Amino acid sequence: MTTATPGAGLGLYVHVPFCEAKCAYCHFAIDPRRPDEARQERYLRAVVAEMEAAESGRADTLYFGGGTPSLLAASRLARLVGLARSRFFLPDGAEVTLEANPADLDLAGYRALRQAGSTRLSLGVQSFDDAVLGEMGRRHSAADAFRAVEHARTAGFASVSLDLILGWPGETGPRWERSLDGVAALGPDHVSLYVLEVEGRTLLAHRARAGTLALPEDDLVADLYRRTAEALSALGLERYEISNFARPGFESRHNAKYWADLPFLGFGMSAHSYRGRRRWWNVDSYGGYCRAIEEQGAPAAVAGFRVLSPRERSQEALFTGLRRRDGVDLDTFRGVYGVDVLGEYGDSLAAPFAAGLLETRGTWLRLTERGVLLSNEVFQAFV
Repeated sequence: MTTATPGAGLGLYVHVPFCEAKCAYCHFAIDPRRPDEARQERYLRAVVAEMEAAESGRADTLYFGGGTPSLLAASRLARLVGLARSRFFLPDGAEVTLEANPADLDLAGYRALRQAGSTRLSLGVQSFDDAVLGEMGRRHSAADAFRAVEHARTAGFASVSLDLILGWPGETGPRWERSLDGVAALGPDHVSLYVLEVEGRTLLAHRARAGTLALPEDDLVADLYRRTAEALSALGLERYEISNFARPGFESRHNAKYWADLPFLGFGMSAHSYRGRRRWWNVDSYGGYCRAIEEQGAPAAVAGFRVLSPRERSQEALFTGLRRRDGVDLDTFRGVYGVDVLGEYGDSLAAPFAAGLLETRGTWLRLTERGVLLSNEVFQAFV
């Protein structure tokens, strides 16, 4: 299997917080309203100021996440791509990903995104069942997803990814099969499959606390995950990370940086950055973020930071590295972090090995297929 090989350059992330509404499951920092020109322009000025003030370096990926980046005018996205090229030497042909809502754009809109510099599209489909989409609070239909992919392909997007959520309340095998049928019909290059998590300040979390949320049984979700992995494999989409499947050569190079302990810079409200063992994060509200930069300059966007100890860094690298299908090369890990993983954590790992959740293949340590479904239990061994 071909896996994403992240380059040595920086990954750049730009958070675009605008959303028409907050979905029932969403725990991200967003600005829940369709932005007018003034609101977009104010935010763009703040992000530009932050990017111009950042320590430079060579980047090889750029990711627009959200929120809903497709609500930001393509001309403004183009300005940010251009700034990334001049400020961080982002080369022509670099992976530039943009998340989009299936109902936001027509063919002309997707063509404008391509002209703005986007090379990879990530569509928030989530489900192919209109009733489920309504319960989620999504503002699109299954038909919109089909139309969006058609327009994106016509506009020249050679790399299209779909997001799906598994484990919605009321999930059944037949209902989930409709989503798999939708994927098969659309023929994406990449699928991100997220098992529903009920956490944070969300409508679903509120319902869970009130005792009115009936989630599907864990065994059913696990079975559907396995069936999905098999179905995607049959379509040529192999799992290369716990939640991500791709055709060979279409793995997300930007996200691979997170799993490989490589540096990245985040810009915009709530964005996170990691460079030189230092992690920092920005103010997480639209008004607070813009106002901080307007009144005090770009450094005021940072809400907090911490410097990882060598042990914390190696632990995080183990968490993220084991998310990849290939796992962690123990010899390379020892050379980079000075840690003998099996020697340091042998006692804690005995139970995951005995339960068939972990295995070694040569010098590699990785999750088994069963371990993928119980990865959080494995990761506890490194805490």
